[in-house]
Amino acid sequence: MKNNLPLRVIPVWLRVLAAVVAAAAAFAIFLVIRGVPGQVVDVAGFIRLGAEAILFLCVAVLFGYVAATGLPPAHLWRQAGHMWWPAQPQFSLTPDMHRFLAQLRARHPQIRECWVLEAAIPGECWFIACAEPVVQDAMRGDWDIRRKDVRLYLLNEASRTVTPAWGRSIAADFTTWDWEPQGDELAEFRCPTTGETRNAQRVWG
Repeated sequence: MKNNLPLRVIPVWLRVLAAVVAAAAAFAIFLVIRGVPGQVVDVAGFIRLGAEAILFLCVAVLFGYVAATGLPPAHLWRQAGHMWWPAQPQFSLTPDMHRFLAQLRARHPQIRECWVLEAAIPGECWFIACAEPVVQDAMRGDWDIRRKDVRLYLLNEASRTVTPAWGRSIAADFTTWDWEPQGDELAEFRCPTTGETRNAQRVWG
């Protein structure tokens, strides 16, 4: 599922504050270096001065990046395409739900992507699927896949709208979901019913 949404940027006032901190850190490095010639530096003092310079340099680079780009440093980690620690399974589907997904894929193999969503209602399982409009029409008319404990959303990538596969099929703008990938298999989104930030995990695609 491609993310065509703009990146979340840091407010201007925070960028200005970050620039002030970066400038202060750079000035601190200058003071550390300036004070070295007049000192008798032993090994312990050299290590202390080196540690101070490295610390101030890290602060200057970190806050300077935020001030210059308006993006949090975590943006770099997300775009790297890997995680620092092995990802643990985010969702535990029952055997019944696995059978439902197998049935869904067998009856509608043209579904390109399917994600399991963190449901806002206990006892329900939520999914979102990407497919061509003709496939989505077939899914809406397929009564054999309808379940009361499953909420299946259909994403139309052409119009960037989302509609439930059954029930009140009112189209919603996908941008309101704030879909934000956290790697190849995980994503965060804004729940369409509660507005809370929740997790999603790729099932296939």
